Amino acid sequence: MTDTTVTTQAPEPPVAPPNVPLPNDQAARSPTGEILEPSQIPTPTTPPVIPPQAPTSTPPKADAPKAPDAYTDFKAPDGYTLAPEVLAEATPIFKELGLTQDQAQRLVDFHSNAMIKAAKAPADTYEATRAEWKAAVDSDPDIRAAVADGKTGTEAVKIGIAKTLNALGDPKLTADFKAAMDLTGAGDNPAFIKAMWKLSAFVTEGKHVQGQNPSVHGQQAPGTTARPTPAAALYPNLPQ
Repeated sequence: MTDTTVTTQAPEPPVAPPNVPLPNDQAARSPTGEILEPSQIPTPTTPPVIPPQAPTSTPPKADAPKAPDAYTDFKAPDGYTLAPEVLAEATPIFKELGLTQDQAQRLVDFHSNAMIKAAKAPADTYEATRAEWKAAVDSDPDIRAAVADGKTGTEAVKIGIAKTLNALGDPKLTADFKAAMDLTGAGDNPAFIKAMWKLSAFVTEGKHVQGQNPSVHGQQAPGTTARPTPAAALYPNLPQ
């Protein structure tokens, strides 16, 4: 028996041409909203393909300055010198970075100025502190009221401190003490000056006390015949 079965193949779904809008798209409808026929739908135009432009060649750059074979003639600020050991450590770094002589000199100048400022900072603080101490001494009421050998104020205090140091009986110790005070600036400190001034009272001889006439209440006054009674001596204005 002959097989008469016919095999049918399902038709392939139509493939929409590229860039054809769907019915729901705005491009597939008329201005009033009606769906257009496929023949009435305008075919969108494909933008032209612009071929990539070849990169334009950049002009060759000028050769960058090169590091010298050896760095020489580094200049230091006026009044200062550069430490050779520091330059010996810095020059290999300059060479590694490819710095020119001028570029390396700029770094040397920056380092030198930074070191000078760091060195001056403690000295400036020290001088400012001593100036504040001296101003405090000049305005201290106890020091301004000091009296010694006919002098007053800071001059009297200096005389008293000198007597205190001389009382040590050791000239070398006195000289070394003064040198230490000058070196450290402690001799300008108000607390130190006032302490030394008070110590001078223990090594300064007392002054002569001028006597006066005998008390009329404790002794018999010349020309009287009898001493007053104790009550009259204690209370002379008490009615008798």
